[in-house]
Amino acid sequence: MAVLQPGNVVTSTGQVNRQFVSDLSILKPQYYDKFIEKYGSQNYTQLLEALGMKATVPSREFFHFESRGKLHSAVQLSGGALASVAAGAAIDVTISSSYVNGGISPLRVGEVVENAATGVQYKITAVASATVCTIKPLLAAIDANDDLGATSTAFLLFRGITEAGEASSKFNSMTGLTEKKMFYTTEIREDFSITDRAKIEELYFEVNGQAYYTYKGLDEAVRRFMNNKEFKLMFGSAADNITGTVGTTGLIPQIKAGGQTYQWGTNSAFDIDDFHAIARLADFNGGASEYHFLMDSYLRTAVDDALFTKYQNGAIVWANAGGSQDVAVKYGFDSIKIDGTTFHMKKYLPFNAEAVYGVTPGTSLYKNSGILIPMKEGRDAQTGDKIPSLRIVSNEVEPGKEVKVWETGALAKVPTSDKMELNVHHMAYAGVQVFAANQYISVTY
Repeated sequence: MAVLQPGNVVTSTGQVNRQFVSDLSILKPQYYDKFIEKYGSQNYTQLLEALGMKATVPSREFFHFESRGKLHSAVQLSGGALASVAAGAAIDVTISSSYVNGGISPLRVGEVVENAATGVQYKITAVASATVCTIKPLLAAIDANDDLGATSTAFLLFRGITEAGEASSKFNSMTGLTEKKMFYTTEIREDFSITDRAKIEELYFEVNGQAYYTYKGLDEAVRRFMNNKEFKLMFGSAADNITGTVGTTGLIPQIKAGGQTYQWGTNSAFDIDDFHAIARLADFNGGASEYHFLMDSYLRTAVDDALFTKYQNGAIVWANAGGSQDVAVKYGFDSIKIDGTTFHMKKYLPFNAEAVYGVTPGTSLYKNSGILIPMKEGRDAQTGDKIPSLRIVSNEVEPGKEVKVWETGALAKVPTSDKMELNVHHMAYAGVQVFAANQYISVTY
């Protein structure tokens, strides 16, 4: 059986009919039913925009602030063996310097801390430095040296100032660190040109003796533009080495940089325990009760094998993956609920070069991989406005328009030159904004 590959781009002399055809300008192709495209659309970012997860900004740069780390603190002891003390006596402990940020320490007098391994609680009675403090057992019978262990590697969980005492004075406040998240929009463009004779001879053009209807080239330019926008928003790299642009970092690189990573297949095939582990990873990092799980073709096969092996009578059910069951079906989602987390699963073929380009690389970065995107809404701490887990952000190229489509040349609706040609241009400025990247998960093999 011959391997079908997408054809090369061919420069032709007649590719546009009198009716300017463009999906982006909401015009209906006259001959749509006359030409069948072998390879369908897999655009996920269009789905997000359709679900209302989008916004416009007035400038190239945009940003927001996020809390850095968990609301509650914990530290790990370090420094080797502890001094021997009597039962109930206070003891000096040293915490790992990794829990000190820029000289700012979570240690404060009055805080009650708990040994994560034993549940024994202590009160911080003195703080000598950013890494050294004195703790005293709440119970007189406790020998701190025995409880914390001679190796001094216990985790202490902060339980708050709960033993303030009679007529207490104020204690030091604790303010979590924040970080500024910067994003950018990038310029995405596609152009298409024909000359006067090609426009007059509007009906057909031939490639290798095969005739096509003349709008095909422009239709391909439109779809190529939309796919290129998808590639940039999903896979795009920042650009600090290209004059005139800074670029936008795509969703997948942002997940890999700031999200969680789960590796499967180390010892066995993907199975139900992998779902349990992913659900726990989401729980431990403030994740959502619902996730979009985009996976490449190979991972989807492994997932289906795991589910059919475990649940021979069926486990996958249609569910709400974007407003209604109809939306879930239309965009190729099916869902399963495990450990209280619903996974809306979708095969995302842009992960596979075979599907998009018709080539089979010896090494493929995204083979057997996927990403999990939380479907939840947060709240702006100041305004109370709902904030989605991510959104597609655009600059308006014209008032009310996020994509600009226009014509130039003597054959344009409004001629712009004396040269007998028609140039059709597509332009957008777009980026992707990720909120709380720690809640996203990259699945690797």
